[in-house]
Amino acid sequence: MSKTALLWLIAYSSGAAWALFNPVYGIYTYFLDYYAHPPLRWWGKGLPQLRWSFIAAIITLVAYFIHRRKLPSMTINRHPQTKWLICLLITAFAVSPLAVWPEKNWESLFELAKLVVLYFLIINTVRTRKDFRLLILLHILGGMYWGYDAYTNPNRVAGRLMNVGGPDTLNDNQTAAHLLILLPLAGVNLISGKWWEKAISILAIPLLINTFILCNSRGGLVALLAVTVVALVIAKGKTRLQAVLGIVAGGLIFLNLVDPQFIDRQLSTLEYEEDTSATGRLDSWMGAVELIKDHPFGTGGGGFDFLSPKYIPDIVAAYAEKGDEYRTVHNTFLLAASEWGILGLVFFLAFIGSALREQNRIRMAEPIDAEVKQMQLESVALMLGYVGVLTAGIFINRSYAESIYWLAAFTAVLRNIHAEHLQQIEESAVVLPEKSEMAAATSSYHAS
Repeated sequence: MSKTALLWLIAYSSGAAWALFNPVYGIYTYFLDYYAHPPLRWWGKGLPQLRWSFIAAIITLVAYFIHRRKLPSMTINRHPQTKWLICLLITAFAVSPLAVWPEKNWESLFELAKLVVLYFLIINTVRTRKDFRLLILLHILGGMYWGYDAYTNPNRVAGRLMNVGGPDTLNDNQTAAHLLILLPLAGVNLISGKWWEKAISILAIPLLINTFILCNSRGGLVALLAVTVVALVIAKGKTRLQAVLGIVAGGLIFLNLVDPQFIDRQLSTLEYEEDTSATGRLDSWMGAVELIKDHPFGTGGGGFDFLSPKYIPDIVAAYAEKGDEYRTVHNTFLLAASEWGILGLVFFLAFIGSALREQNRIRMAEPIDAEVKQMQLESVALMLGYVGVLTAGIFINRSYAESIYWLAAFTAVLRNIHAEHLQQIEESAVVLPEKSEMAAATSSYHAS
């Protein structure tokens, strides 16, 4: 067993053991496995081939039920995105009798159900400001690990990074989309974190940018541009200046690290008519539209892939020589509609839209103190994360991506912490005439 494997096993075992006393450590352990999943790493060959993430989730679930009455109370117990997520899960099960590929459908249902359970576990175990900050920091450190791996041993095929990422992000496009969630979080840490958080972000951001460049994802670059524009639009006051400075600094790092392979591939986007990959995506999207017209109630998990020989026969035939029997749609939203039906797509969009609305409520709240200002920045980072992953999702399949459901859960956690903080201010404040406006602002927000 290598030293890396031993270190990982000690960290995993310690987190799992601590989870029995505080379930939030089970969540940390789950994400430790996500960012350093042994079966995906060379050093993991010395470890047993277990379902590490499933074990961590089960331990967290058991610990939660043991300690649920001892955990800090949640100011807000119901979040709007939760009801839409439940509706989505119910719809996915309801579509099952229509599934054209039953085996794949049950795999997809299990994956979605797992994500729903994880969503609830995050909300119900991450209840304090410290827990939330550590969770965000763990994600940044996880991205640093990917970045170090990509920097020291980049495995590029046709100019695109391979085999760096997590269980559901192990290719160039998916990894690039995930990095667009981590970059805003690292940026917020750099702006408002403690000195050691700033130091970690200073180290992390160049590694994340370098990994993004190595991914060489054209959809990822479009998503990065979308994140940049939205950041400038929604930032206000001093934060906008900080955003501009951060974008300029990131841009300089980007230009210093970019290589000819990246430039050549990105420029090929301008000639998409001659790019078989780009035209194939457009044809797949049109095929998905036709499938949705024929099956408005959905075809179940893997439905588009199974029916691809009917709806995109030329593309399937072109890849048949490589042994590919089916082809996918390469679009998160069309995939959702083709599998879960139009109603499922509506619930999926409502789930995301509700989370974005909650993020915006925090962002627009009265900046009463430094703690609230930092939470507002964090809400902006979560919002930008959604902009990144969803824009990239126009070109890849991410309807089962864990990050989409994490972001909604993180939003609920932040909303709870934000409301709790405002309530504490309201309860401790002496309502003098000059403080009445502050008290009114906190009371109004908490009541909403």
